[in-house]
Amino acid sequence: MAVWKRRFRIFVTRYRSDVQVRVNASLRIGFLSSVIYAAFQAGLGIYHASVWFYTMAAYYILLAIMRFFLLRHTRMYRPGRNRIREWKSYRFCGICLLFMNMALAVIIFYITWQNRTFHHHPITTIAMATYTFSTFTVAVVNLIRYRKYKSPVYSAAKIISLIAACVSMLTLETAMLTAFDESNDMVFRQMTTGLTGAAVAVFVLGVAVYMIRTSNRCLRKIALSEES
Repeated sequence: MAVWKRRFRIFVTRYRSDVQVRVNASLRIGFLSSVIYAAFQAGLGIYHASVWFYTMAAYYILLAIMRFFLLRHTRMYRPGRNRIREWKSYRFCGICLLFMNMALAVIIFYITWQNRTFHHHPITTIAMATYTFSTFTVAVVNLIRYRKYKSPVYSAAKIISLIAACVSMLTLETAMLTAFDESNDMVFRQMTTGLTGAAVAVFVLGVAVYMIRTSNRCLRKIALSEES
């Protein structure tokens, strides 16, 4: 027991002082949660033979792939040690986001036009709202904070967290409309979820294009500098 306590104290000390440990821990937790959610949604898809659950599983699978790819890099290198590999990892995440946007388009279609929603008790919905807004705020703060390390991999990890938080905001909106909209106005629901979904999809697409273009430009600069 004393050994585990000592190891835990050492981990806490390193977590506070070492940014690489913090990023690794965040990516591990995100990867495991994405895998669990993907397996759960895939199981529901098989049981219900539903495209909705298969699409949700695809979304979480892409999250897991990106986080695993970044985690493999951060376990091997510190920021700046392998700039070429960092920018390639950054570009890979941008490409994955393009495929994720396709899955999001299907999810948004089901939410908006097929009236697919999430049913929760009002108290549960309020708790979800508190958690989602907190997660979104933390994602924005971390995205800004980790820019000082000038690491494409660290930035990619925080971008993924921000996008996951944005998607959670969309699903939260549908849950809140179901729990608190007593008028049951379908036109209003379709308009609000459609606008929010379109905003999220455009944001993800813009981020994906930005990541791919930025990484390609930086890789070309590195190649030119090495040739000269």
